[in-house]
Amino acid sequence: MSYRTRLLAGVATAAAATSLLLGAGTTAMAAIERTAVKAQTVLGPYASFEVCAVSGLQGQQAGQWVSWFCSQNGTTQWWLFTTP
Repeated sequence: MSYRTRLLAGVATAAAATSLLLGAGTTAMAAIERTAVKAQTVLGPYASFEVCAVSGLQGQQAGQWVSWFCSQNGTTQWWLFTTP
């Protein structure tokens, strides 16, 4: 096998490996993004903190989410943030 043939074979192998790695990286990144989307849910709006907190506690006790918190999120209404 000549030097040029080995060089071309090496370049083709490197290109194929790079393509596989980029494809795997894209797939892994998509999985991370899907997980991040599921990681937090926002519910609301609620009229008061008390109503928001009751919903948070009830959902946690029902096993719908692990943790929660209520925030006004820059508005006068309350929003419930939950994590599965």
